[in-house]
Amino acid sequence: MASLHSSSTSRIVWKWKSNTQPWSNVEPDTWEQYSDIENYMIENAYKKNESQVQLDHFWIDFNNQIQIKIDNPNKKRPIKREIMHRSNNDIREQRFTMEQPKLDYKSLNMTDPFRSFVQNSGCRLLSDDKINDEWIEKAAHGIETEGTKLGKMLEAQCIANELRNMKHKSKNEILECCVGLYTAESFLYKLINKVMREADMCKGMLLRVEDREYGKTLGPYCGLLEKYIHDSPKQQDITVYRCATLTNEMIHDYKENIGRLAWWDSFSSTTKNKNKAFEFGGNCLFVIYIPRGSNFSGVDISSLSEYPGEEEILLQPAIRMSIKKVEYD
Repeated sequence: MASLHSSSTSRIVWKWKSNTQPWSNVEPDTWEQYSDIENYMIENAYKKNESQVQLDHFWIDFNNQIQIKIDNPNKKRPIKREIMHRSNNDIREQRFTMEQPKLDYKSLNMTDPFRSFVQNSGCRLLSDDKINDEWIEKAAHGIETEGTKLGKMLEAQCIANELRNMKHKSKNEILECCVGLYTAESFLYKLINKVMREADMCKGMLLRVEDREYGKTLGPYCGLLEKYIHDSPKQQDITVYRCATLTNEMIHDYKENIGRLAWWDSFSSTTKNKNKAFEFGGNCLFVIYIPRGSNFSGVDISSLSEYPGEEEILLQPAIRMSIKKVEYD
């Protein structure tokens, strides 16, 4: 099986017709892309000359070039295969504006040195000898477990098998695979960041039962991702950007807390290209300066990304930032 990530300047993209009436010619055609993992599953089956492939909610019929809904076979839509240049890939607004980084008691007042979900899961700052086949299997199995709960069993199995393919590989190959999977459009990056933002932690413990379960299932993968950030060359003396959609009340909270420290608990996707940041949408732009010599870690993952044009700088979880000013344009 081919690797999910490719360094090629072009990529194959499968799309489904999203019109309300997909078989009507009354309105202009509109097409939506499958997720990166679904796209990978479809293309692999296509290259093997299979007649069809099953996704979590659809069958893809190559002979008739249609998508068939599994629980209602009468619902069918046309599909198509395109070759796209990576530089022309769509900018993913949701990835860079998904969170609403509001200020609350947790983000402003956590002085617990063990505030990291990864640390409280027992997976922080893994030693090199920990990055082995057993740990890969833990991470893969955890992703399968949580993906199945979301109705994404086949997508989760595909991600997990990509990880399993890294068994017996070098540490760098394993960690780079983890980053590539994180950059792909799938349930994975959305779920882990939601879990990390919402986890209830105190004095090195995950307090809620569901958070402790997430620590067992998602902690191993998050630990590998954080290990990559920790071991990679840091981006310093650099300004990065992240958009958000904030309410007036949330903006006011930032203004009222100028001079204070705040924490973002999850991995945070930023870009070093300000013009790109404006393309992500939202009504607020976070301008984040990382000084030289800072313990605040951010790494350039664009070379490992399915979307290199986003110029992504990935920030470590549980970062501490000083609120300097709030400006209106």
